[in-house]
Amino acid sequence: MLRKIVPLLLCFLMLVACNNSAVTLLPFIDEGDSRADYFGEVIETFQSDDGSILVYPDNNSPQSDALWKRIHDVEEKLGVVIELSNDGDYDFEEYFITTTASGSCDTDLIFRYGGNSLWFIAEAGVLHPITNFPDYIDLSDTEKYGTPGILEASMHNGIPYAVQPMYWPGLQGIECFFIAYNSDDFAANGLTDLHEYYENKTWTWDTFKNVLDTAATTISREGDLIFEAHGGYLMNTLFMSNGFDYVTFVDGFPTFDLTPKEALDSIDYLRELSLFGDKINIDADRWTCTAFVNGNALTTLATAQAVTTGTVAYDSDFAYKIMPFPCGPNVEYGKWMQSVTRIYGFAIPLGAGDPDCVAHVINELCEPMEEFGGSKEGLKQYYRDNIFSSDLDVEIFFSVENNVRYDYDDAGLINEYTAIIAENINKASASELIEKNSNIVKNIYTKYIEPNLMGYIIEHMNIE
Repeated sequence: MLRKIVPLLLCFLMLVACNNSAVTLLPFIDEGDSRADYFGEVIETFQSDDGSILVYPDNNSPQSDALWKRIHDVEEKLGVVIELSNDGDYDFEEYFITTTASGSCDTDLIFRYGGNSLWFIAEAGVLHPITNFPDYIDLSDTEKYGTPGILEASMHNGIPYAVQPMYWPGLQGIECFFIAYNSDDFAANGLTDLHEYYENKTWTWDTFKNVLDTAATTISREGDLIFEAHGGYLMNTLFMSNGFDYVTFVDGFPTFDLTPKEALDSIDYLRELSLFGDKINIDADRWTCTAFVNGNALTTLATAQAVTTGTVAYDSDFAYKIMPFPCGPNVEYGKWMQSVTRIYGFAIPLGAGDPDCVAHVINELCEPMEEFGGSKEGLKQYYRDNIFSSDLDVEIFFSVENNVRYDYDDAGLINEYTAIIAENINKASASELIEKNSNIVKNIYTKYIEPNLMGYIIEHMNIE
């Protein structure tokens, strides 16, 4: 029997703890067995002190308990030892880039969330393309890894370098944005419940502005907001919801164009919203939705995570519901086009001792969890029973992921383009704002967007 040592270190931005151990795999193949067995020993340890397990806090919650069980089940099924560690004291990107270049990287598996590092490491050329492992990882399995639009967040030059366990709870279309609204306040003030607009297919920008117009004259408590949002992400969400994503397709090929009507109308609409003055705040934190959670904002632009496992879900003491961001006038109604800022997922560094073994482990880890329904449909029921107040909330939540596209936040697109437009929305016309900042996006388009579109995205998303 052949034994081969392969260290496995799972690293991620939020420090991860696992019995004060490093992640290690010692693969072993028994030729008399029909499957590969991998046996492990610990060879290195990084101490962690934040008490997380991959994407979940290790706090005896249903999520963390299910993930520990998943890890132990995979260990037993494949004969591996999976022990988790944190980043240590080193710079994450620099560590993997420099150690891989020097041939001293002994890490086998990376799990990264809350930051952009997977994308930067892929750009540096120190990750295995996930497409190298079709026997283990089927990228067409949207029940496990999500749509091509989500995979785009892990791509460099059209090649995906990481996968996200799509139907672990809380990771659906992660960092997409929804309109969350205080349904208690809507009812108390005699306002039409927003779900009615979804059901009668009239949920458009005009409808949303009319809602805000009515609320501005109805909500009388001093200091209360009718809407809060992060300006840069609101601007980008307006772009996407009106059919603009920095590209115009001509005869099936992407062309750089920042000035189509879809973009100009989006900027003008944000200017209209800004006229509500101190009734709205478009300089809010994108994660916390503070005014909304505290009961001082009627509506908010909230991430998918916020409404399922974050502040809106757990810190609100009132009934809330969600809506997709409304459709703009230049897009097909009901597609609910949206952006996703990054992928939360697994990647395999070039230093991995047995990449096929690691891909096998990823495949098993990423299965939907039985404790949360064991499938996309099962997870929908879990959300209905435990997160949302109605079947319609669940339908809305899962409808958005089908049309998400990566917004190149990792490349600075949000901070260096949409946020600047939002900050200066009343200082220049739409065309002037675009012209002044176009070089930022042109560089991003040439280096990142076009190569991805010409590769995986066009082939798999049927873009014409």
